[in-house]
Amino acid sequence: MAQSRGPIWQLAALAVGHALVANAAGATERAVIPFEMNRFDHMVVELRLNELTSTTGVVDTAATFAMVDSTAALRSGVAPPGAAARTVNILGVNGTQDYPVVRLNTVEAGNLRIHAVDAAFNDAIGVPGSAANVLPASAFPGDVLEFDFEAGTISAYDGRPDIARSRVADSLAYTVEGGLIFIDVRINGKRGRALIDTGSSLSYVNSAFARQASMRRNEDLTHMLFGATGDTETAWIATARKVRLADFFVPDAHLMVSDPVLLDELGLLAEPVMVLGLDFLSKFRLQFDRRKQRLILSLPGDTTGRVGLALSADATRLPQER
Repeated sequence: MAQSRGPIWQLAALAVGHALVANAAGATERAVIPFEMNRFDHMVVELRLNELTSTTGVVDTAATFAMVDSTAALRSGVAPPGAAARTVNILGVNGTQDYPVVRLNTVEAGNLRIHAVDAAFNDAIGVPGSAANVLPASAFPGDVLEFDFEAGTISAYDGRPDIARSRVADSLAYTVEGGLIFIDVRINGKRGRALIDTGSSLSYVNSAFARQASMRRNEDLTHMLFGATGDTETAWIATARKVRLADFFVPDAHLMVSDPVLLDELGLLAEPVMVLGLDFLSKFRLQFDRRKQRLILSLPGDTTGRVGLALSADATRLPQER
């Protein structure tokens, strides 16, 4: 996960080898969770822990283990973890870290209540705007998981995805590897894989993908973003002629190029990989058809065929060229 204003990476709650299994009350009822975009461009939901404490958090498709802020956990009646507490190893953009595990009796979001949630007890995050409470998208029940950025809601329900005839839609297969969701993406006609990350405000590509796609380094934007720190070698800005997702494409997209520890730990440095954050994802309605393992992307309108999006420097949360 990345901040939108510089080379400071936020912690992503990616728990390797662990999965959160939802025990949700009313699994046949449509779950609807309102969200808002905060000033850090994060998708924030209201949470209630153990029927005692109200707080906020994020719903993250790139998290496989819940995380709870230590202060909120203690206010909710959770006993502080002792030295003998079970730990979980969380893999983030900057590397791995062990956290003690605590049990939340209930976590409520919207009309969804999840019981017996094991969560990493977090008292160590110091990056401004980083999410202290993380609810994995895998915790949601239902055949369909839907992110509606126009309505500001996350929904989970059984049956087929609801697709209005008034929308332009296309779908593509996704795979789940270690709890992480990947789809195919093409940059300048070259194929790579994209990690779907609703916990990140900013999309980026790794160096291998940038080289394979012959992406053009944008010296002006790189200097504007990193000039004050001089950190222009480990992360830089490149411009892609076209980024294509299914039959949707984005022309002249400015993207961060970086190789965080996260990709190294996942063994993905050598292959062309992109992380798709909310700057791209929020342009669509996202519907994960879990039965068919397909991601449906849709936009308002009645156009058929390939659809171009005006996703320039402003839309990708990078500075505008002067």
